[in-house]
Amino acid sequence: MFIVVAEKGSVAGAIRRVLRKRGVRALVLATNGHVMDSELPDGYEWGKVDPREIFQLTDSLRFVVRNRRAYGELVNAFKNSDGTLVIATDNDPEGELIGYEVLMIYRRVRRGGRYFRMRFNSVDEGELWRAWNSLEPDLNWRWVYRALFRQNFDLITGAAFTRFLTGLARRHSDVKLVSWGSCQTPTLYFVVQREREIEGFKPKTYWYVEAEVRAGLYTFRVRSKSFEDERNAARAFEAVRRYGRGVVSLYTEEERVVRRPLPLTTDYMLKDLVRITGLSAAKVLDIAEWLYSEGYISYPRTETDIFREGFDFETPLRAVLASSIGAEVSKHLSSVPNPYNGRKDDGAHPPIYPLKPYPMDGSERWRVWEYVARRFVANVYSGDAVLVSQRLYVTVGGVVLEASGSYFRNEGFYRVFPYFKPSPSPLPRLARGEIVAIASVKLRRGRTSPPSRLSEADLLGMLERHGIGTDATRATFPKLIVDRGYAAKRRGRFVPTELGRKLIEALEAVNKRLVTPDTRRYVEELMDRITRGEVSMEEALRDAVARYLELFDECRRMSHVISEMLREGLRSRDRPGGGGRGA
Repeated sequence: MFIVVAEKGSVAGAIRRVLRKRGVRALVLATNGHVMDSELPDGYEWGKVDPREIFQLTDSLRFVVRNRRAYGELVNAFKNSDGTLVIATDNDPEGELIGYEVLMIYRRVRRGGRYFRMRFNSVDEGELWRAWNSLEPDLNWRWVYRALFRQNFDLITGAAFTRFLTGLARRHSDVKLVSWGSCQTPTLYFVVQREREIEGFKPKTYWYVEAEVRAGLYTFRVRSKSFEDERNAARAFEAVRRYGRGVVSLYTEEERVVRRPLPLTTDYMLKDLVRITGLSAAKVLDIAEWLYSEGYISYPRTETDIFREGFDFETPLRAVLASSIGAEVSKHLSSVPNPYNGRKDDGAHPPIYPLKPYPMDGSERWRVWEYVARRFVANVYSGDAVLVSQRLYVTVGGVVLEASGSYFRNEGFYRVFPYFKPSPSPLPRLARGEIVAIASVKLRRGRTSPPSRLSEADLLGMLERHGIGTDATRATFPKLIVDRGYAAKRRGRFVPTELGRKLIEALEAVNKRLVTPDTRRYVEELMDRITRGEVSMEEALRDAVARYLELFDECRRMSHVISEMLREGLRSRDRPGGGGRGA
């Protein structure tokens, strides 16, 4: 008899069906997330201690029950059955921590009871059965310590800074909370910094000559270089206007290979799908999690963009071909799998791939599944595309006018993966010295444009490049700064609120390391070192907390500056959004 504990109810159901089918006696349960959590010791509630004292708690945090219902179900199961525990939570550091929570409860009830770890990356029946026959004797303790470090660090620093900032804000308002987090704050900083670039942008006026040109049956536009001086532009315009024809002075073509998309990671998926669907990253990830738990795709939290040797390409290909897009993509498949691999391997999960066809119902779930399926085919069974860039130069009355165009020599993977496909705009292939007619000519005025505000895809890309958060957490931060009242989303782009700006300005006035990504990136590097076994969780936690304690003390010394800036920011709103610890 076994007691199998999964993380999600649907995953537990899939495991239950596989084991029952093969005659394995097992009670299969689900935790539905974390059962336990880190908490400050008694006596450290809001208002009872100086927030600075929280930094001294690296060795004193409690592990408390958060989900009492799941806790009760586990305790009853362990008491009423002598079965062997099998931990079947998600195969990543956060899942490993949940597995550790399950193990702690198990050991409280059954001292010395045996347990195993079951690892899988999809709920495909074959994979689950293989995982069952390859049970591991222990948890990956480095993953446990990595996730526990993250949890404890976020609790200590988030609680201390949030209580401090909220206390300053409450001098001026009945504000509920002014939260701070070592990932949340750099996310807001990127939004504020872009707004500053927009506000500081000084547009420049320029002029250029634009002409409509005819060559045989083709009509296309050419334009001059930009002129900063309107008089020079006017002289060029008059020179072109006086002539009724021009001479082709140069025509060039340059081939560019557009590589297939890499195997799908969480970051790639979120950045693409927020652009394709208009959904938030958090919503996309929720949908992907549902598709995984129902067996439609593999595990969607991965940093791996390499298909490892021995990967079973046939199962996902069959899923695509059996779907409503199967007939379409089957026309463009290579005969053998030939993935274009990247360089990242998280050591846990393969890239994301389809497992079984999802019905084409036009839903958000369908759009996410279709993207996953098409990307798999594009990466594994398609070729690169070849795009030809054209440049054409026409001389008219001594003025050089130019045009650019493009066409596909080979559409390659775009036949099955049309997302973000460039729109070709071919030019006629003209020989040097060929005469073209000038149909019309105009003097145009233009102004340089400021950078655009950040979209969610832009923001996710910046978080990834700067090492803020992980594939499992980045999707939460753009939504978090909106929920906290620090930013708003307008027409799909982020705009800082006055409170958000003032919070960043206040922290910058103390030390830019409070808002830039550098300090949090160091924390992420510590987590990687824990995973590699180069540093213990305790050492890493003391090191990271000490760095933020220095910053906290700087904030205390300049509390009057922070307080005044928060007062200014709070004028524009009634209450910041709710929430707890930083993240």
